[in-house]
Formats: sequence, C-alpha cells, structure tokens
Amino acid sequence: MSPVSANALLAAGESTVGPTLALIVGAGMLAQWVAWRTQIPGIIALLVAGLALGPVTGILEPDELLGDTLFPLVSLSVALILFEGGLDLPPRELRNTGTAVRRLITIGAVVTGVVGWYSAKEIFGLPDQVAIVLSAVLVVTGPTVVGPLLQFVRPAGTVGPILRAEGVLIDPVGATAALVCFEVVLITETDEAVLTIAGIVGLTLLAGVGFGLATAFLLDNALKRFLIPDQLAVPATFAFVVGSYVASNEIQEESGLLAVTVVGIYLARRESSTIRSVLEFNESLRTLLISVLFILLAARIEAEALQDVALPSLAFIAVLVFIARPLTVLVSTVRTSLTWRERVFLTTMAPRGIVAAAVSAIFALRLEEEGVEGADKIVPIVFLVIIGTIVIYGFVAGPAARLLGLAESRANGVLIVGSHASAREIATELKERQIKTLLIDTDPYNVTRAISKGLTARRMSALAEEATESLDLRGIGRLLAITSNDEVNALSTGRFARVFGRREVFQLAPGKRRAGHSAVPDEYLGRIIGIDGLTYTTLDERTRQGWKVVGTAARPLVAHALEDGTFLPLIRIDDDQMAFICRNDPLPEAGDVIGLASPTLQRELEAEAALLETDADA
Repeated sequence: MSPVSANALLAAGESTVGPTLALIVGAGMLAQWVAWRTQIPGIIALLVAGLALGPVTGILEPDELLGDTLFPLVSLSVALILFEGGLDLPPRELRNTGTAVRRLITIGAVVTGVVGWYSAKEIFGLPDQVAIVLSAVLVVTGPTVVGPLLQFVRPAGTVGPILRAEGVLIDPVGATAALVCFEVVLITETDEAVLTIAGIVGLTLLAGVGFGLATAFLLDNALKRFLIPDQLAVPATFAFVVGSYVASNEIQEESGLLAVTVVGIYLARRESSTIRSVLEFNESLRTLLISVLFILLAARIEAEALQDVALPSLAFIAVLVFIARPLTVLVSTVRTSLTWRERVFLTTMAPRGIVAAAVSAIFALRLEEEGVEGADKIVPIVFLVIIGTIVIYGFVAGPAARLLGLAESRANGVLIVGSHASAREIATELKERQIKTLLIDTDPYNVTRAISKGLTARRMSALAEEATESLDLRGIGRLLAITSNDEVNALSTGRFARVFGRREVFQLAPGKRRAGHSAVPDEYLGRIIGIDGLTYTTLDERTRQGWKVVGTAARPLVAHALEDGTFLPLIRIDDDQMAFICRNDPLPEAGDVIGLASPTLQRELEAEAALLETDADA
C-alpha cells in the first residue's frame, strides 16, 4: 500500500472516531435522562441503548473503534469507579457494619459462587471450567447499581450502609476470585492448583493493600502539608490512583482494583475540602464512565448469542435471586444484631453491575483464546443476569422496604434545620396536613419545646459528621434550613444536597452586608424560599410584631393579603403534595397555602372561620 493510501485510511479512521465517541456519550446522557424522567434504573436504559447501537443497528462496533485499547480502558475506568466507591464509604459505616459486611464478602461470596457454579452447569450445560469462572464473576454486586437503588428506597437502620459497603468491597474480591478460578481451571495437577491459589491470593493482598496504603499515605501527607497546589489537587489525586492501579497490576493481575479501593477508603477518613472536591468531581466522572462503558460492552454482544441463552437465563436468574441471595444473607447474618426485617430486606438487594460486565468480558475472551468450549456464553449470560437482577431488585426493593417498615411509600416529608418558634409553627401546620417533619437543632430548649408540641425533633447539628447517616429519613424527601445563621443554612443545604438532590434543599435568603452584598455567595446557597426571598431578619421582625405561621385554603382573601403585604406565602399543598414557594413563584390558586400572616390577616381569617361555623350550625 502506498504512503498516500495509508495516510488516507488513517485520516478516514480518525474522522469516524470523533463522531462515534460523541454518539456514545450523547446516547449515554440521553439514556440517563430518560431513566431519570421515567424512574427506571439507569443501567437498564444504558443497556438498551448499547444493544440498539450495536447488535440491532450495527452502528457501533467497539472492537473496531478502539481495538486492543478497549479492555485496558474498561479496566482503568472500573478502577476509577471503585476508587470513588471507597472514597464515598465513611469510616463510621465500616465500623458499624463490620461483622455483617465481612461475612457477606467472604462466606457469602463462597455461598453465591457454589450455588452459581452448580446451577450454571445444570441449567446451561456448561463445562466446569466455564461454570466456575462465570460463578466467580457473578459474586459481585457493585456500588454503581446498589447506590442509586438505595438512594431511591432510603431504607432506615443499618441495612443501607451494609449494602453500600458490600457493593464497594465485593468488587475487588469478585475480580480476584475470577482470576483465581481462571488460572485454576486451566491446571490439571491438584498440588499445582493449591499453590496457584495461594500465590494469587497472597500476591493480590500484598500488592493491593501494600500499594493502596503506600499511595494513600503519600497522597494524604502531600495534601496535608500543602505540597500540592489547590489547582492540581484533583488531577494529582487521580494520577496517584492510576499509578497505584498500574503498579499493583504489574505485581499481580487484577490486584489494582483492591489497591484503588484501599486508597479511597483511606482518604475517606479525612474530612477536607480537597477530598470533597475529588469526590464531587469523581461522582460526575463515574456517571460518564458508567454510561460509556455499558454502551460499549452491550454493543459487543451478538443478538444470536443472547437468543441462545435467553430462556435458560430466566431459570438461572431465579436461582441467584431466590436461592443464592437468601442463603448468602442467612449464613452472613447469623448471631448479629440485625432484626429479621433487616435480614429479609438484605435478600432483596443484590443487583449486578458494571464490574460484572467488565470482568466477564475480559475472562471470557481469555478462555476463548485458550480454546475452552462454551466460553462464548459467559458474556451474554452475564448481561442477561445484569438486566434481570436490576429489573427484579429495582421493582422489589422499594415495596419490600415499605412492607417491612424500613421505608415509607412517599418521601414527601421535610427535614427542618432549626427548631425555633416559627420553625415549630411550620412543622405543626405540615403535620396537620399529614406531611411528615423532623426538626433538628443544637439548642436543647428549642428541641424540648418541639417535642412537647407533639413534633418529632432531635438535638443535633446539621453539620455533624453523622447527621446524614444517623437521622431516620424515612418519608423525608427535602430539607428546609431556617436557622438564624446564614452560613449554617448554606452549609446544611450543601451537605444534604447529596442526600435529597439540589432540587430539594431550601433555605432562608441570606442577609445583606453594609455594602449591599449577600452574606453568603450565591454558589453556596440552596433554593431560596419566599416569593421575594425571606430572610431570618424579616422573619424575626415579623414574629416580634405578632405575625404567625398559618395555613389556609388558597382564595381571594389570601391573594389580596399578599398584595397588601400582610401575608408571606412559604408552602403550597395540593392533593397531599407539598412544595416550597420560591422566588417569583405565583401564589397557588388551589389547595392550601402556609405562610406568615400579620395580626390583621389572622383576625380576618378567624372571623371568616367563625362566620362559616355559624352558617354551618344554622
């Protein structure tokens, strides 16, 4: 081939890579958006998008697009996802759930593997070599699918932290188990197999834990001593993580996943703005990586391969869901403090995710290269298991949590930060309309007064380390920060935005400095309540003047009061659904409205109510 022709082909290849990558990213974001709008698991939408672009239309061919770099990129992406999972695992959760989690990722993994191996061999007719590797791959769950489901269900108690920790820690265990099984099934001598297992496990622990701790220690000290400037802190962290992953893998294959998980868990011990910045960036990166990875891996599957294993996979999924998972939970929670309700709920959450997809693709290819019969069935079986478990657990977990009393059907309640008189009045009006509330305050007097009025309240700071984990948030779906401290309000909305989402965290408007600027920069604020933005100063002044929080039906009297400046609407309730009234929102024309009413308006409302009562008696 002439140099001109070669250059032309290279240019043509480069010209297709850019648009194809843009298509993958765009399809991933569209799938995630559709999943959000329709309230279905995001991974289901991503798998559908990947299958549509790959085997259905033939638009996307990942092996031709990325060639030999496909699986290294997949492995590195999985490593970054696991690092984020470890970083988002608070040390308190590990301490409080240690026994159950340790058993789930050890004894439980063995139980799942044995059940998976036997059922795969009997149902699919696979040889032992393939069935063993397949069962090892499927011991993993994964934070990429468990996390979103937990955020949707919001179970009370320790089951949430247990499932989150299991999802993070089981991934490197499953990857190592898959490697061990792959190496062992190709060995014929028993003695050699034992030595191989001992060698792989030993080197994985040595390299993974060793490089992970060393990397985390060096990075932690570099950040604490300010040896890394702020603008390089996040990219330097990722450089350290990638370095530990590669270095550990050079010593022992697949041990890099353990190394990056150790780095994440170690750094999670530090509460600093730098670590929070890394976590925030990595959460966005994780969403992008998951979107791209699932589409790429789903696009590699051949439609014929799925059809060949579709019916047997239904039986296989049933065994994993209804036999393997309950047995795993049963043996892992014996003689623990978990209630029977919590144990039952643990059986309803074990979806497989991106790590199973990635690891299965890698080891299936290697078994095929070794000429092992049936290896080509691993990937389609795993993808059908991923789809089946996500669908089953996605639809079962929520109702199961509610049936077991670990969650409520609607997250329509409000967590109110501050328990002063006006906050208690707001909570009382909401309670009368069957809206759940929880007040938290550091002042014991305010908390005691709230409890004496029949309200649910706790003495706690919204900024405390354990606030987001120890509060019972069943039925709570939004936050209102209404304290006298503008900075506390802003920090509270920032802290709980990760729990409820930025759309559902509200606060009072910050006061103004002498120069006219806000006391807190806008980028740190939650959503401001009040049509004109209610400040605590205004709230306090109105309260001293006799204004009170009242709830009434939306009608012309209230509209006129708003025009006259004798009513400040804060909340609207229609069909038992509440929403805060924010800046520039119109006054509701139906339902109830809760807000601050002047003494004049209070008398008018009382007079109107008395007149209606008289007419009713007549």
